Amino acid sequence: MTPTQGTGQDFPSDLSSEAARAAKEDAAGTSVAEPKAAKEERQPGPDLNLIRAGATIIAILGLLALLHFAASVFITLFSAMMLAFALEPLVHLLCVRTRLRRHHASGIVVFLFVAMLYGRFYATYLRAESFLAEIPAIAEKIRAAPMVENITSRVEELNRVFADAGRRIAPPVVASTRPKPASPVVVRDEADSFTGALLKGLGSLSGIIFALGFIPFLVYFILADREPLTRRTRGLFPEKHHAMVGEILLDIEQMMRKFLLGNAVIALILATATVLVFLLVGLPYPVVLGILSGMLSIVPYLGLPLALFPGVVVGLVSFESGGPFLILVAAVTVFHILAANYLTPKLVGRGVRLNATASTAALLFFGWLWGGMGLLLGIPILAVLKCIFDNVPTTRRIGMFLGE
Repeated sequence: MTPTQGTGQDFPSDLSSEAARAAKEDAAGTSVAEPKAAKEERQPGPDLNLIRAGATIIAILGLLALLHFAASVFITLFSAMMLAFALEPLVHLLCVRTRLRRHHASGIVVFLFVAMLYGRFYATYLRAESFLAEIPAIAEKIRAAPMVENITSRVEELNRVFADAGRRIAPPVVASTRPKPASPVVVRDEADSFTGALLKGLGSLSGIIFALGFIPFLVYFILADREPLTRRTRGLFPEKHHAMVGEILLDIEQMMRKFLLGNAVIALILATATVLVFLLVGLPYPVVLGILSGMLSIVPYLGLPLALFPGVVVGLVSFESGGPFLILVAAVTVFHILAANYLTPKLVGRGVRLNATASTAALLFFGWLWGGMGLLLGIPILAVLKCIFDNVPTTRRIGMFLGE
């Protein structure tokens, strides 16, 4: 091999070594630059989950405030929706049988329903007019009844014993020489406070009349515009959710119908049976008191004491012996137990499908929020929420938790 050949072969090897060295340096520089860019990209940003949780809490608190301050509006809307769901089968039947337009059929059904309610209340008022006039005398008789006097004396004696025990345990308070300002005397009417607690959320008497005047018109509009309202409700959501929204509306309608009609049948059965018992034991005003007792018996969880109240109050001053009084109490109790354990699960429970814990929590919450009206509307509102939860995939577990 000549030197020329050896030089020609060594030169390319030197070039290749220099190129390899430059490539290594470039690779090293790139490897150093890449972590810097990665570190810059990995800088912590805002936590979206925390933002969503905060927004959800704020939305819930805002909804609770709206339900509290606009209670009369929501009570009126929910009551009108419940009546519309209950009257929908009659409107549909009238449209099919007579071929009337839906607006006309809805007007006829609402008018007949209001006329029936007015006639029922007027007939009940005529029967109860003499009873209402005798309420002050009945109250005086109750206070003068031997049983009530005995209970009152025992309560006063217990209060006196506890007061003496408290004075012996607690040291006497040294009276100051400075004259104390007279504290204002606040007089509270127990009847007004009780009525206010029952009608909490509806406001004054004018507010109640105003709400009752709106309910028939709302019921008519909901019944007459049922199909347009359903179509517009679907239009509020994306097209891919239209089928799910339709299923939710259908489930709500069927559930509310079963709930209302089932409770109406139960109240009618209890009122009829209670009137017969009051007639047999000779209680004054049996029709008025029996209807009132039967209607109060369907109130969830408070039905038994409320159903016993009218008969017990009048029976204390009407019966001279304890036999009819015990029969009255036993009959009302048995009727309520049979209705709660047999009639309500068959006529109402299958449509609502709520467990006892969720129902009790709903009654506590809405009773605190709206008073007596909350006790009536709490379970239907929770049942509507359950229908929504059951049909939405992301909230289906909540619906299963609320169910039986």
